[in-house]
Amino acid sequence: VATTVNNQGKASISFKIEQTIFDQGGQAVASADQTGLSLQAGETKEYACDLRVPDPRLWSLEAPNLYRLVTSLYDGPKLVDRYETPFGMRTIRFDPDQGFFLNGKRVELKGVNSHQDFAGVGVAVPDSLNEYRIRRLKGLGVNAWRCAHNPPSPELLDACDRMGILVIDENRLMGINPAQLEPLESMIRRDRNHPSVILWSLGNEEWAIEGNIKGARIASTMQDLTRRMDPTRRITVANSGGWGGISSVIDVVGYNYIHQSNPDEQHAKYPN
Repeated sequence: VATTVNNQGKASISFKIEQTIFDQGGQAVASADQTGLSLQAGETKEYACDLRVPDPRLWSLEAPNLYRLVTSLYDGPKLVDRYETPFGMRTIRFDPDQGFFLNGKRVELKGVNSHQDFAGVGVAVPDSLNEYRIRRLKGLGVNAWRCAHNPPSPELLDACDRMGILVIDENRLMGINPAQLEPLESMIRRDRNHPSVILWSLGNEEWAIEGNIKGARIASTMQDLTRRMDPTRRITVANSGGWGGISSVIDVVGYNYIHQSNPDEQHAKYPN
């Protein structure tokens, strides 16, 4: 657990952090105290600790088991802040020859590219509609949701966590300036505790840079930032053509419009 604490007061402060993990039944299964901590006025620091959960119930499509981390910050005996983080425990990996694995089991991704808006409500989608869509999609055999083409609402990801559907979480604009990198960083920081998220997508159909060195450099810079913030997931970009630029450096190649691509040829050229 890594917790960022900011002292917004006008004086230095001594404090402790209590971390407790609860299972779905509300039973505490792990805890840790970090004591003797201090921050100067206006200072921000990250505090890390390890918690061991015995016999964890893994998050999967069939059994989306969730845990809850409660972080409590005390100034002496006084509770001054409390934050809850839902999360799930699972392993994910992409193999260049065999595909995607969840908890060591190969899973064929059968997904939809879904924009957030819905008839009659625009993007102000009620929670019940998110759950309705997921239920209908799962009934059709769908197990993966690609967010198009911007970060989704947190409520959608919460529903995917609860109902067991995999997510490609997509950033809007590609670039290396603060105007592009700060929203990407914000998305990863906000969404990286969702067990449903299996891939970060850096962008969609950036036609002007897909197939050239500029695209490769931009994608590499964004991918490096993403890896620093979350080393547990792979990274993709949705390409519509222009092979050899972005697709030559990205972790997991994304293909839009299969008739414009030759995945076998691409795989032979970039076997990893």
